[in-house]
Amino acid sequence: MNNLAKYPKLKGFLKFLYYSIFHRKLYSAHINYKFSDEKLKFTHILEAVNYLRIAELPYNYYEFGCHSARTFSAAANAFKYLKIDQFKLYAFDSFEGLPNTIKEEDGYFEGGTFSTSISEFLYLVKKQTGLILKPENCIKGYYENTLTRKLQSKMPRVGIVHIDVDLYSSTVEVLEFIKPLMVRGTVLLFDDWYCFNPGESKGEKRAFEEFCLKYPNFKTEVWKNYSTFGRSFFVTSLP
Repeated sequence: MNNLAKYPKLKGFLKFLYYSIFHRKLYSAHINYKFSDEKLKFTHILEAVNYLRIAELPYNYYEFGCHSARTFSAAANAFKYLKIDQFKLYAFDSFEGLPNTIKEEDGYFEGGTFSTSISEFLYLVKKQTGLILKPENCIKGYYENTLTRKLQSKMPRVGIVHIDVDLYSSTVEVLEFIKPLMVRGTVLLFDDWYCFNPGESKGEKRAFEEFCLKYPNFKTEVWKNYSTFGRSFFVTSLP
């Protein structure tokens, strides 16, 4: 385990010192990047949780792709801040990084990257939120092995689905898994919607477009962009 990963505040402080002292000209770029990549995401997650409260939807949050525990922790803290006690969070990840990728289809993303071990993930969530996750709330393994109908039958209806799986193949499996678990109003947050050249239908975007064609009764309403590369939707009609 990377020792600095255990201390995210220390890691952030050291980066602050690095750019403010040794690379002063890049300091503003560092601050703006952190704002775009972190604060905007956390704000949107807070807005999504607040929406569940106002619309009286299930207080259940599913996150597919949990590297670094940042967004997962942001969701937990959002529920706590809004004084929602009966929330449940579920983390779905290999906890070993991305599976093997195909350059032509997956672009920038490479197998083995974005790896956070499950012990590190649990530590970071506890450190950042005080929450101790139960084993049944962490589904470890590649989706082709873990997203089974048996698991599906045990899962509660979902209010927010955070999809940060990067790859087309993984997104296909995620969407099929959550299909019977969504409700009218479920929020879909795609983290990697705009990761390819304009006009290209690849990755998470391609999987979602194909899902909509496969299930014509499934309808969504665009909410807004999600941070730098993402997009969010409300489910308006179920498949």
